Amino acid sequence: MVDLIGIGESEAGGVLVPPGFRDRVKECTPEQLTKDKRCEDLPVMVFDAGRMPYIARHVTMAWQAGQLALLHRAEKGTGGTNRSLACTGPRKQEMKPASCDEYPLASSLEGGAGASTQAVPGGEQFIQGGVVNSTYQKNNMKTGDEFLVVVINGDKIPQEAYKG
Repeated sequence: MVDLIGIGESEAGGVLVPPGFRDRVKECTPEQLTKDKRCEDLPVMVFDAGRMPYIARHVTMAWQAGQLALLHRAEKGTGGTNRSLACTGPRKQEMKPASCDEYPLASSLEGGAGASTQAVPGGEQFIQGGVVNSTYQKNNMKTGDEFLVVVINGDKIPQEAYKG
């Protein structure tokens, strides 16, 4: 298991990343990351646990299980296929009426059959979709471009799994 590290303020506003990525974002504030969607030359996708607590929980748990924080944008239109590979069969049925969240993201090259999945509120997935799309657009990202996923406001991550 990997311990996550906080950068900046450890309470609300801190940035969570796996240890190997501390140096990539240690100079950037949560406000910079959220507004600019990048830290110096690296595009950054920010999941705010204040707005998406269960998605932030899933991302941090996936990191602890060995999933990557540095992802690469997949070709446009492949997200549906990757989502179907990750969120299928009995596992998806067990999550209803909640929504199936997959990490790495379906829109990343790393997404798909090996992704971690967890039940999350559908409203959070709606917010997540906006974050993903705005990060890609703001950084003019193309297929294969790398980006780092970070979590802010880690103190808002729930201890328990979403129950629906």
